[in-house]
Amino acid sequence: MNKKAILISAAILSLSVGTAPAQAGLFGPGKFKVEQTDDRFSDAPTTIFTGRNNRVSKKSVVGGFHVDDKGMYLEPLVVKSRADGSVVRTGFVLHNKTQLSSDYGSPNSIGIPQQVSFLIDGTKLIKASIYRGESSSGNRIDYNSVGRYASTAIAESGTIFVTPDQMQAIANARTVAIKIAGSRRSVVYESKDIGKKFLKNVRSFWTAYGV
Repeated sequence: MNKKAILISAAILSLSVGTAPAQAGLFGPGKFKVEQTDDRFSDAPTTIFTGRNNRVSKKSVVGGFHVDDKGMYLEPLVVKSRADGSVVRTGFVLHNKTQLSSDYGSPNSIGIPQQVSFLIDGTKLIKASIYRGESSSGNRIDYNSVGRYASTAIAESGTIFVTPDQMQAIANARTVAIKIAGSRRSVVYESKDIGKKFLKNVRSFWTAYGV
């Protein structure tokens, strides 16, 4: 990966993951929206547009269901040239919101994210490595006095770059199954598991910012 791509990836993670705790919800992720980098005080040659709150599925890594905003997210992204508005990079920002508990460990953690595979309409396979994959724990420890256990948040994240043609194929898919591999474990979301708004959000984002 070249230096320019690494700098873009770092900026993307700062934009998409750095403020994620502020979006926490008790009953699921918030409404899908799009954010962009504040370029007023920057001489960077690009502007980054990224989605927010695009959770892949209510299904958890171990097979249960999330009732809050935790889970695996793939936020669509487009990087555009500030000079002429052309598309420079396309892809997704991955972040997995989970926790480590002194009672049951971290079953929904995949470790450091490594690869994402999209199976489009059951036939077309797109594989992408994850750049700058990382896993970090929160600074705060919560204690449950009833269950008598402590827990802390875990954030696992990384950036996936795909070509504009691949992004177009994902946006136009009727169905998609997704496999996400990490250093600890992998998870497969079958097409029936994918959230009802996941592809809709990708499609609306791509229509507005990618084409």
